[in-house]
Amino acid sequence: EWSLELIRDIEWKRFEDLCQKFYETKGIRSECTALGPDGGIDIRLYQDGERATSIVQCKAWGARFVGVKPVRELLGVMTHEKIEKAFFMTSGQFSDDAKEVAKSNRITLIDGQMFLMMLKRLPADSQKALLEFATAGDYTTPTCPSCALKMKKVAGKAGRPDFWGCSNFPNCRQVLGMRRSDQEIR
Repeated sequence: EWSLELIRDIEWKRFEDLCQKFYETKGIRSECTALGPDGGIDIRLYQDGERATSIVQCKAWGARFVGVKPVRELLGVMTHEKIEKAFFMTSGQFSDDAKEVAKSNRITLIDGQMFLMMLKRLPADSQKALLEFATAGDYTTPTCPSCALKMKKVAGKAGRPDFWGCSNFPNCRQVLGMRRSDQEIR
């Protein structure tokens, strides 16, 4: 069953894909950007033509707050791409200053609680299909942003915190920091 805890447990790539499939379920043509540097755009939304009319940035940061900096960065991307509307989706929450910047710049903020509500408003069969997609296989271990393989936990040395390392090491040297909840699962 959908819950805020489940949304917060979903790894970053699955969260992006879930957000894209949510828009698709709502009948909005959408596509995720390719792996690698995305220029601040995770999903492009299309109304009619070939040009995106809105962009989406996603952050699966557990329960953490998204501050003003990522919201300002999204505003910069909107300006660069000449896009008038954007959505910022997170599993966590937004800081008050992030909300202020978004409010005056046509950026809709969707936190974990709001996303949960949006999912629960879908017809039962759509909710079930998205839940099955979101929880298929290993949905909590991060995906490597460089090569799309699942990452593995690596113990930090000399007092440094544990981190996620690409399972394709040494061919891929991508690393990601761990959420506190991931570090507690040892």
